[in-house]
Amino acid sequence: MRPDELAQLKTLPLFADLSEENLKRLLGAALLQQFPAGVRLAREGDQADFLHVLIGGLVEIYTEQDEAEWGISLLRPVSTFILAAVVVDQAYLNSARTLTESRVLLIPARDVRTLFDEDIAFARIVAQELAYAYRASVKKLKGTLARSSIERLANWILAEAQREPGHANIVIPFDRGTLASHIGTTRENLSRSLAQLTSHGIRVRGREIVIDHKERLELFARPKPLIDDPGS
Repeated sequence: MRPDELAQLKTLPLFADLSEENLKRLLGAALLQQFPAGVRLAREGDQADFLHVLIGGLVEIYTEQDEAEWGISLLRPVSTFILAAVVVDQAYLNSARTLTESRVLLIPARDVRTLFDEDIAFARIVAQELAYAYRASVKKLKGTLARSSIERLANWILAEAQREPGHANIVIPFDRGTLASHIGTTRENLSRSLAQLTSHGIRVRGREIVIDHKERLELFARPKPLIDDPGS
């Protein structure tokens, strides 16, 4: 790994407090690979052979049910997936694929479990990471159950805008079908929702969404800390 990539890796709580010796053990048989967009990294139902760490790019976690795909989460650097399956040595419950060209570190699952058994501090951090993932899943479920698709879209736009607070616009980083999947709607309904949101403070220019009146959009979306705040 390049020094800057190793520094990125150490920003993750999972690795930040590891001793140099244990970090070297964990990375000893790891593989750092570059993948083009559209590569499936993990298949639902397969055994978890690696812990994946996204170093660069964009990855989608999704499920395939009855010949349809539904988005579960979108991952940006630096983040791990799918940790739970690795820890319990069971099959992946979801699939994962790259949406853009991505750099992914593959750490053998057996090495993660060995360190989990031997290093109490590492085991505690793994438990915290699993707890955060659980809370994120509950928040998404609450948003899906309590909001209409247009409200979910409005909150997604606000969340994306928070990533670059100095900008008055966002660019959808993937096709509209992927966005529709992740907010739990159809592509056609997504287009209608985008059109309707133009009366709540936005303009749509292809994949670009311009936020002209953030306060009006927030009034419509009604973001809530226990659903939308990633730190809560």
